[in-house]
Amino acid sequence: MAINYKTATYLGNSRLRPNGQNDAEECTMTYTFPATINPLSGDKIFFGKLGENVYVKAVRLQLDQFDSNATAALAGRLGITASDACFIAAATVLQTNTTGAKTFARVDGEATAVDSFAVTPYPVQTTVQDLILTFSANAGTAFTTGNRSITLTAEYQYAYPYTTVTGVSSTQYPFVGSKTTDVPLVETYNGNAP
Repeated sequence: MAINYKTATYLGNSRLRPNGQNDAEECTMTYTFPATINPLSGDKIFFGKLGENVYVKAVRLQLDQFDSNATAALAGRLGITASDACFIAAATVLQTNTTGAKTFARVDGEATAVDSFAVTPYPVQTTVQDLILTFSANAGTAFTTGNRSITLTAEYQYAYPYTTVTGVSSTQYPFVGSKTTDVPLVETYNGNAP
């Protein structure tokens, strides 16, 4: 039976949201496995909750050694609730054959496919999304010496649409119908304002 592991960040139930729209922010979330436990196919790590309308610019996933087999087999995918493999594609081997430890660095829109999100551009969601690592294959030889950690660092920013509400679809009854939007009017004061 699959097990859901949850970080302290996730259990704290806070939403990852930037403080403003000008600068991106980062959050680092870690789950540590004791020596006697190894993730199995179907298990998931819930790292944190991403707020609505938040654009993820980059992720970095760092894994300690979980697989000591000559041919590492531990595999998985990284994504969000709505797209569980949008950062790292399904069935990606998560370990190396030499040291076992591995770091994945992914940037949205990176020109080199191996460094880019599996789904690009990142699919911005209008609802809260969980950041989830899902394991799809067991370790070839489970490594059982000491605690091992998996750390996810996410860089994110608001994805504000460049629109403003201008009214409603019903001209007969105010406040009835759906809202209508348009590009906001920006006053430049005849070109004299910065």
